[in-house]
Amino acid sequence: MKKKSKKDKKESKINSIPEDSIEMGQEFITTVTQLQSFINKLPKCYTISSRLNATKNLLNIKNNELYQKCIELKGLSILSKWLKEYKVSVQDGTDLTRDEEFIVNNIIHLCDRIHLSINDLKISKIGKSINSLGKVLSESCNVKKHCEDIVAKWRKMIESNEEARSESKEDNLHNSPNNYDGEASGLGGNNNNHNQFLNAKIKRNSHSSNPFSNSNNNSHNNLNTNVNNTCNKINSIIIKTYVKNSNFLFFFSLLSKIKKCYFSKNKLINLI
Repeated sequence: MKKKSKKDKKESKINSIPEDSIEMGQEFITTVTQLQSFINKLPKCYTISSRLNATKNLLNIKNNELYQKCIELKGLSILSKWLKEYKVSVQDGTDLTRDEEFIVNNIIHLCDRIHLSINDLKISKIGKSINSLGKVLSESCNVKKHCEDIVAKWRKMIESNEEARSESKEDNLHNSPNNYDGEASGLGGNNNNHNQFLNAKIKRNSHSSNPFSNSNNNSHNNLNTNVNNTCNKINSIIIKTYVKNSNFLFFFSLLSKIKKCYFSKNKLINLI
């Protein structure tokens, strides 16, 4: 069975275009509303001419804020899908046409104009699509070099961002109050301050642990004084209680004697 020629593949590709395909014309996008309406049309751009005009219209935008809005409105995600289609086409053996190379080149220039963060690359997957397309293109293709250049630029940005993050982590560890040993952590901390802190800590520990230190003797004497004072207070309370109880007993015995005398007196009176 014979393989299809490039001409047959292109004809089958044209014949497979959906009926709801939109042909893009020249548009001047100056507002967010126009940009929103324009991006809503992009998924229905199936023909080469419509995609070529669409990328030209995006490159003609003069406002940088509108470029950033392309990210929020997921315009780059749609362009990323186009690049995936071209990658599959190249893998199937169909080289990019001249106009398709222009489309890819316009998308790369658009990405170069927009300030893309690492998060933008992850969400839109535009970087992955350009990288994978550049790998399958032949060395003779004019677009391959542009794909490699912008991918190298993004890789450099990611590497510098990772270095900055690692340096910030090292600075946080260096400035942390718990990290006293700078050389042990590989951060080159201030050894003088570190030694002063350790010496003061050792002095405090040795001073508190020495049983012959004046502070311990004073604390021991203070403890004995407090114990003696407490014992004296307890003894005074016991004595007062005993006195009160003894007075009560004496009064009770005296009262009983008076009662006895009274009763005996009454008996004597009755007898008389």
